[in-house]
Amino acid sequence: MATKRHATDNFTVTQAAHLLGLSAETLRRMDRRGDASPSLRHGTRRIYTQDDISRLRDLVSGRKRKACTTIALVNQKGGVGKTTISINLAGALATQGHRVLIVDFDPQANCSFGLDVLWNDVEASIADVIGYETSGPSRTLGEVTRPTIYHPNLHLAPSHLNLAAAEMMLHNALGREMKLDKAIDSVRNDYDFIFIDAPPSLGLLSINAMVASDAVLIPIDGAFSLEGVRQLLHTRKGCAELSRHPIHVLGGVLNRQRLITSNATVILEMASSIFGKRMFQTVIPERTAVDSSTAARFPIVFTGETEAEPYFFLADEVVRNLSELTSS
Repeated sequence: MATKRHATDNFTVTQAAHLLGLSAETLRRMDRRGDASPSLRHGTRRIYTQDDISRLRDLVSGRKRKACTTIALVNQKGGVGKTTISINLAGALATQGHRVLIVDFDPQANCSFGLDVLWNDVEASIADVIGYETSGPSRTLGEVTRPTIYHPNLHLAPSHLNLAAAEMMLHNALGREMKLDKAIDSVRNDYDFIFIDAPPSLGLLSINAMVASDAVLIPIDGAFSLEGVRQLLHTRKGCAELSRHPIHVLGGVLNRQRLITSNATVILEMASSIFGKRMFQTVIPERTAVDSSTAARFPIVFTGETEAEPYFFLADEVVRNLSELTSS
């Protein structure tokens, strides 16, 4: 398994250009003009630090930035692999030069665990942002967000068991369905994508996740996970009436599929009858390497293993589908 890359690593011109969404030659040309010079040089070799990346990102963002897209991953059935998709899809987009935030909005904090952040080591979490009553001051989303150790483009707003108590407190709060949406307002300009890993229910947390999102992505692993999809889509419609912006159905994605079985074909047909053209073409196969990587708290998209390829295909399809949604 590959060695973890920390956010404090230095980068070659090719790596830096990739993170910035530029070509290496464009970055060299900017350096020659004097407005993108790296902090370090080894002979003719340019070495960019993480501070350089942040500075250059601000420099190029004015002409490159697109509106942030917030995507909620939802399914009221547990065990469909929603968290694994959240982590690896976000990671794949981060490696492609996008700035990505994952909001772990599940009290089980599995997403945080998968990104090597344990809930009992977290001093402040998303629970403190949306209303968990503590003796300390309330927190903004930016204050609880932290960089991940895998890639400088990938950030996490961790969860905590306190989020379950926060959900109970929200029931008596004014504007309770809008808490997460308003919290995200303060960081929308900092990211290209924000992914919300919602809990396996249709409670107030999942409603907050959908109200805050521009689109919902629904992982499916079998017939049981399809049972509640129509109810989920109906709830999404109700959330859209509360939201300050449209909430598109980005689509359904089949996960953990044994591709050579007749059952996989049946599940695909059932899902396609619900989602129609919004059914993702990418299918995530069942892979032991993915489960092992998740258990080791090392997302497979950062390992270089071939089993990671479906998540990169999914990332490409997400970008294409979003483009079609916004242009239609």
